[in-house]
Amino acid sequence: MSVIIEVAPTALLVENTLFTLSAALYVLAAVFHVLLLSGKKKAGLIADLVFKTGFLLHTAFIVTRGINVRRVPFVGHYEFGNLFIWATVLLYFLLKWRRRGKFNIVGAFLTLIVVLYLSYLIVIPVLFPSINIDRMHRALKPVLRSSWLKIHVSASAFGYAGFTLAFTAAVMWLLRSRLPEKKYPARIMPDCSTVEEFMYSAAVIGFLFQSIMIITGAVWADISWGRYWGWDPKEVWALITWFVYAVYLHARLTRGWTGGRAVALVVIGWLAMLFTWTGVAWWLTGIHSFG
Repeated sequence: MSVIIEVAPTALLVENTLFTLSAALYVLAAVFHVLLLSGKKKAGLIADLVFKTGFLLHTAFIVTRGINVRRVPFVGHYEFGNLFIWATVLLYFLLKWRRRGKFNIVGAFLTLIVVLYLSYLIVIPVLFPSINIDRMHRALKPVLRSSWLKIHVSASAFGYAGFTLAFTAAVMWLLRSRLPEKKYPARIMPDCSTVEEFMYSAAVIGFLFQSIMIITGAVWADISWGRYWGWDPKEVWALITWFVYAVYLHARLTRGWTGGRAVALVVIGWLAMLFTWTGVAWWLTGIHSFG
């Protein structure tokens, strides 16, 4: 067990307040986005403003958490989960900015998924006490005190972020392909080809970062244990996730796969990613059991 770091009451209050406020604003942004999807256009500007404010407060929380734990805060489910959520929202805003607002409506679906992830961190431990998502401020275990940790875990967070955005687009595609144009015209939700464009871009980003994560993890493992691969459950499921998205990207680039088959692969990849993040930690044991 790692050493618990003592945090001043005021610093702890600031940290918890920032997390609570950012989570509340993410939920509020989801509510306004649902109103936007229901046809209330004015809710869109409010939703975007609330979402950005929540992201800024979340950024402040992560910085504060880092100061309190005296390291980069990405070890364990609570810290990594927050970093992963933050990276997902950051990546969304960057893609939206790069495409000059072309993918604004993605935020309407992304906020719902962000709320789902937050529910895992906040609600699940209350409903299922056996799932202990530790919020304690802990020093790094000796095995984690390596410069490779920052690259490896950061790449993992941004890989998951890319896959989450790709899944968000997949959900949009499934909805868009089944609803009549009269219900959701292009001015509210883009056509399926535009949604697939976003899905592909996000999947490429996720795949690149997942590749970096696997490679740096292998190098770090060789330095620490004298072997590149040990068939640890998290290693295996990270590779499965990588393989599913590799199949999707290969099928799209070489065989022109689009539509339902491509969307199905993205959804399967997201499910594999989700199990890698949550399922492996609670149902399988290995060297990554700390988070």
